Formats: sequence, C-alpha cells, structure tokens
Amino acid sequence: MSEHVIDKFAFSIDELAMLTTLSAPKIRKDIREGRLKSLKKGTRRLILKDEAIRYINVDDADSLEEKGGRQVDKGK
Repeated sequence: MSEHVIDKFAFSIDELAMLTTLSAPKIRKDIREGRLKSLKKGTRRLILKDEAIRYINVDDADSLEEKGGRQVDKGK
C-alpha cells in the first residue's frame, strides 16, 4: 500500500473501504446510522483520519450499546 495514503487528512468512502477491507455499503450504512461521522465538501463525502481510526477501533457491539440497542449473545 502506498505511504502517502497514511498522510492524508481525510478519506473518501471508497478509500476507507480499500484501507479497511470493509465494504463501501457497510461504511455508508454506518454513516447513516451515526456510527461513523463524515463531512460533505461539494459533492464529496469525506471521513477525517481521526474519525476513521476511532471507527475502526470500536466494535459494532459496543456502538450498539452506546445507542441503546440490543447486544447479541456471541456464545461467550
């Protein structure tokens, strides 16, 4: 992977999908549901680097608990 990507201040949805191996639809869904903050600049939607790092470090189950959702038993 190219080093200049790490130096960016913000990522497009497609760039974040490539960097994280998450799908672009999953990232868009998390933006809609408030799990990932993004900014709109012109026609582009951007995710700031710090927000991308926070998003990757939070488990989906943890973000559901913060929103008052149900946690699914994972058999632990």
